[in-house]
Parts: sequence; C-alpha cells; structure tokens
Amino acid sequence: MKENGKFFGYKAAIGAFLVMFVNLGACTTLGIFLTSLSEYSGWDLGMVGYIGTVNTIGNVILSIVAVKALSKFGAKVTMLISIIACAAHVHFYTFATPGANVSSLAFYYIAGFLASFAITFGTHAVCSSVIADWFVEKREQISGIVFSGAGFGAAIWVFAAGQLFKVTDYKNCYRILSIFILAIGLFAVLLLIKSPKKLGQKPLGWDKAGAGGAASAAAEVPGVSKATALKSPAFWVLSLALLFVCVSGTAYMSYAPSWWSANGMDATTSANWNAVYLVLSGLVLLGVGKVFAKTGPAVFTVIVCIAFAAAMACMIALNGQPVTLIMVGCVLFAALAYPLNASIPGLIGQSVFGGKDFAAISATLMTAVYVGQALCAPIMSAFLATEGGMKSGWIFFGATALVGMVLIVAAIAISPMKKAK
Repeated sequence: MKENGKFFGYKAAIGAFLVMFVNLGACTTLGIFLTSLSEYSGWDLGMVGYIGTVNTIGNVILSIVAVKALSKFGAKVTMLISIIACAAHVHFYTFATPGANVSSLAFYYIAGFLASFAITFGTHAVCSSVIADWFVEKREQISGIVFSGAGFGAAIWVFAAGQLFKVTDYKNCYRILSIFILAIGLFAVLLLIKSPKKLGQKPLGWDKAGAGGAASAAAEVPGVSKATALKSPAFWVLSLALLFVCVSGTAYMSYAPSWWSANGMDATTSANWNAVYLVLSGLVLLGVGKVFAKTGPAVFTVIVCIAFAAAMACMIALNGQPVTLIMVGCVLFAALAYPLNASIPGLIGQSVFGGKDFAAISATLMTAVYVGQALCAPIMSAFLATEGGMKSGWIFFGATALVGMVLIVAAIAISPMKKAK
C-alpha cells in the first residue's frame, strides 16, 4: 500500500542522511575529547588513543556480522541497533573516574567498541542498501548527498561540543550529545526508513531499467574477477598503499585537536577549527566524483596526497603559536585530503580492477584500510614517548602519505585491467 500515493524514496534518503549524520558524526568527535579524557582519567594521551585501535578492531569483526544482520533483519533493525549503540558509546565515556584507574580505561575501550556497532550497523553499507532499494536513477547523486552526512554531522557535533565546553565539562557534553543522538536517530529510523515493498512502491527509474533489462544484461560490466585481482601484483601494491594513506588520514582526524591544544589553543577554539575542517571535508566529498572523473585516478591521488603533506607542514609550523593563517592551511589542506580515508579505497580500487567483481574485491581491500587505522594509535604513542613528540609524528605521517601516493600510482600503472583490454 502506498503512503498518500507519493514516492517515499526521498524521505528514506533523508532518513539515511540523518543516520549517517548521527553515527559517523558523533563517532568522529573523539579527537576533540581525547585531551579531556586523558586529563580527567589521569591516563596519558597514548593510552587513551588506543580507543581508536579498539574501534578499528571492532569494525573488522562486526563488519562481517553486520552484513549477515542486514540480509536477515533488514536496514531498519540494523540502523536501530546502531543508534542505540551510538548513544551508549558516548555515555560510556562518562563512567571514568580520576586517578589512572584501570576501570576508566576499560570504560573508554568499551565505548570505542560500541562505536563499531554504530559504524558497521548504520553507515555506508547499510545506507547504500536503502538507496539501492529506492533508486535506480539518481543513485550516485543520492549516495553522494547521503554520505556527506558523515562530514556535516561531525562538524555540527564538534561545534556543539565546543560551545558546551564553555559552560560545562566533557561528561555533561557527552550526556547532552547522547540525548540528541537518540532523538534524531530514532526519528530517522522509526519514521523515515521504510522499504518500497512494504509501501507498495517501486524504486525510482525501475520502469526504464526494466525496459532496458535485456540490453543491460547483455552488456558485461568491465573488470576482473576477485581471483584474478588477488593474483595480480597490483592488488598487493594497492593494499600496502591503502595501509599507508589510511594510517596518515586517521592520525590527523584523531590527534589534530590535541596538537592544537598543546600549542596553546583552548578547547572551544580547537573544536571550532575542527568543525570548519569537517564542513570543508563534507563539501569536498560532494565534489569528489566530478573531480575524479576529470583528472583521472593518478592525478587525483597526487592532488590529495600532496594536500595532506601540505597540511602536515602547516601542523609542524604551528610551533607553540596557533597563528590564524597557519590554522587556515591546516584545515584547508586537510579537508582537500579527506578522500584519503573516505574515497580513495573505492575510487582507486574500481579504477584498478573495474566494477565486475568489485564488491568482493573491496571487502578484501578494506582489511588494509582497517590495519592502517589500527596502527595509528600505537605509532603515535611511540612518537609521544620520544623527545620529538607529536611533531615528529606529523613528519612521519606526511611521509607515509607520500609513500602511499607513489604506491597507488604504481598500482594504477600495473592494473590488470590494462592486460584485460
């Protein structure tokens, strides 16, 4: 049965946007809270930073579970789990107590693992299934808008937290955020996430797709099989490259606000700058597809990796004085490099291996992404224990991004697609 006879797909897309907005938005705020979590609990920044590692391990484990849950229960149920887990994750940070207690670390790490439920059960894969159910036409356009909810959501949450820092401590910030997470998330899931089958509707463009079904079936999607991809040197070169670029991108997202605080910036100002970075990143994501199509994979890779190296140069240049012009460079160049985490794996992977079997190839490539993200905390922790501290870490991560750039270009050059052609 149709609801008022009107196409519901756009409302479902808004629901998916809000779920991305809440889940990835809230989970991305950890960077601005790290210093507060460290100072309150008495544990050093390195130990607290392992929250990110626990989260990454959780992502690897739960991504397998989430796929099965999605196929068995549907997007509405998995998204509902993700929203509840997201609210619980921020609330667990408030259970810490002063005095470097082991229990505080346990609560922090449990919070990091709960964030994995929010990410795997309610973001890209699940939202993609909602979009696929409702849209044959405009699928790429709608996907770009929905996925931008992650960047814009993070910007709003970070900005809100920064304002709350003026009047209360980090615990009350998290308590207030948890209320909004539940309010927005439950509204989106319960009222906007619906399937076309239950409403008696068809996806947008299904009639045209049906008319051209025979022709579409006859046209084979270009690309190589997963077996062929795994045997190719390009796969292993690209996997290593993704490890390098993702460890770099994760380092900025996790530790940049702490570095700004160490250079004399107060918590609210740091949160505001991080919000600017995330808004710019969301805008960059909206235009990534068009830029990639115009420049090609190799040039696109060089642009984002050079931008990241420039961001690292600006971070190093702060040197105890958060000058406005240098801060503009930090957030602007980092925003241009945001695709290192968000878009490089999918865009470059399809360029190297084609779309024929890319869903299976992508799932395997994501292992390298997760490994890179998991290595970020121990690497930064090691630098924090040295005389050079976090400054040396930024030099290292700038270098790893450039190494990743060279490896990606090499993977493109030896792509098995070229042999197939």
